[in-house]
Amino acid sequence: RGGRDAPYGGTIRQLERVQQVFPVSAVTAELSVWSPRALSALLPWCAARGVGFLAAMPLGSGFLTGTLTPGQGFEPDDVRARHPRFTAEMMAANQPIVAGLRRVAERHGPDVTPAQVALAWALAQGPNVIPVPGAKHARWAAQNAAATALRLTGADLAEIAGLPAARGSWD
Repeated sequence: RGGRDAPYGGTIRQLERVQQVFPVSAVTAELSVWSPRALSALLPWCAARGVGFLAAMPLGSGFLTGTLTPGQGFEPDDVRARHPRFTAEMMAANQPIVAGLRRVAERHGPDVTPAQVALAWALAQGPNVIPVPGAKHARWAAQNAAATALRLTGADLAEIAGLPAARGSWD
């Protein structure tokens, strides 16, 4: 159970109050390689109670796909245009995360992408975890779906766990 200052501590207390009057069947929160905060308390809370966990933004709003270029800019109505992780400086600083996902992808074959590795990582966090990636094109949706067949090894998961923490977060 999360303490007062633990990540998601307030959310967990609220879920426990709600659970007393109505069964919670699923919780949605951000979970990705570059935003793993939910792993420390919220995901274990869900797993212990058989509550589904919908992992929002498992591709880091597109950053973990490896297709964004630092400094490329975004349309003014795109939330990434104002997000601290998407400044040119922070995108450049966070490239080692994408490089790590790319290394893991290359070990699994020429058609495996960093995005698929990021989604497979989310799936590896527990049987109650369901990544919810966005996709603007059918080919990306098909590519995302193929991540369910990717089985990361213990070495892959250790390498991903050892990647540097993301910089420029809202946190």
